[in-house]
Amino acid sequence: MSSRLVKKEANSLYKTLAPLLTVEPRLADLILVDLAKIVQICGQSNGEISSNELLAYLLVYALIKEDAEKLKAAMNWEASAEERIKYQKVTVQILLDLTEQQPQQLILPSLLNQLDEERGSQYLNSTINAIYTFAQAIIKADGTVSLPEMESLSQVWRSLHHYQVFENYEKGLTAALSQTPKKATTTSPSKDIPQTSEEALAELNDLIGLDNIKEAVQTLANFLKVQKVRQERGMATTPVSLHAVFGGPPGTGKTTVARLLGSIYKGLGFLDQGHLVETDRAGMVAGYIGQTATKVDDLVKNALDGVLFIDEAYTLSAGEGSDFGQEAIDVLLKRMEDYRDRLVVIVAGYTDLMSDFVESNPGLKSRFNRYFYFNDYTPSELTAIFKKLCEKSHFKLVQDAETKLFNLLEQLYLNRDKSFGNARLVRNLFEKAIERQANRLAVLSLLTDEVLATLLPEDIPNF
Repeated sequence: MSSRLVKKEANSLYKTLAPLLTVEPRLADLILVDLAKIVQICGQSNGEISSNELLAYLLVYALIKEDAEKLKAAMNWEASAEERIKYQKVTVQILLDLTEQQPQQLILPSLLNQLDEERGSQYLNSTINAIYTFAQAIIKADGTVSLPEMESLSQVWRSLHHYQVFENYEKGLTAALSQTPKKATTTSPSKDIPQTSEEALAELNDLIGLDNIKEAVQTLANFLKVQKVRQERGMATTPVSLHAVFGGPPGTGKTTVARLLGSIYKGLGFLDQGHLVETDRAGMVAGYIGQTATKVDDLVKNALDGVLFIDEAYTLSAGEGSDFGQEAIDVLLKRMEDYRDRLVVIVAGYTDLMSDFVESNPGLKSRFNRYFYFNDYTPSELTAIFKKLCEKSHFKLVQDAETKLFNLLEQLYLNRDKSFGNARLVRNLFEKAIERQANRLAVLSLLTDEVLATLLPEDIPNF
């Protein structure tokens, strides 16, 4: 199999994984660990891991980690023998690091099986089918398929269809992440998480758009800072609730702002850790008596000294009859009172639905009186977000491509409905653009840095 086809298979796998990673980014490292196991199973059946097998893994790794350096190396695999050998060694080391002291059994299928069962999603089948197709590509990457390699494929298939049972998805995920090699995680708290309120505010101000949100958060931070000084000097302070309602359409930065608020609260001394725990109705509501309270308690326990972010919170009050959404609300309100000095809760969703949600329950209304309103990004802001993604990943748009992109985003904006994806839409467009560019470049024999970095009008998708 040529390197061009190997790249195509790796891109195809990432395309299948991307929606899952958008919903559950915590799975990224676990996916890479399982894929590393599969590469080793397939490659070692022939006594060694070939260059194309390493290329396949490196490309998926670079796409998932958004590692521009490794993505460039993978796309330019054939250009320089010296660089190829260098990144072959890098990839082998990644494989060794990720599988060190790891059980051979795959963990991702079990987690997705549990996730689908609890949330009614359908990630399992598409994911394991894509991974198995990727494994077949790994086997064929050296150009032949031997009997030992066929047995390796059979082993992969069995592993993909073996499901471990967890008490619930969150506990299974937590246990799996705790066993993930530290080298598998590239995020550094000191680098990626703002350590002071000033750093968090600077990161907020660096975001595109959100002018009203930036002003509201700055005002809140100023107020809290003054209250803290008054408290330290023994002066009277004004009681303030840190809980908040985020109203607005999807993809407008609500989760990002919630994370930064946690850092601000920590930096000002109102929270000890300031971390963010995300959930939604599926993560809180169970189907049987007693299970909902346990799920909510587990979430609260994980969020103590930080922020619990509940997306689409209005769905908790949408059920009727035997629905346990109200039980989740009741337990949450009780825990908010029990841990009023250690827990901040931010509920988010469409503005009108969130207003109805808070107004529907006196307990909610009394605890949530701080509102932040998020608006749709304008076409110019959406274009700026796309260009920022390009800059981060070492891509650039030629002027004609930028014009085509703006016209497309303007048309989508003018025809938007309630489900308009905003930044999520831009992220999807960006991923499709670099996929289209990869397909365009795959037939070229010589790839310069300029060619690798440039997006042309034909790379911009047509919607």
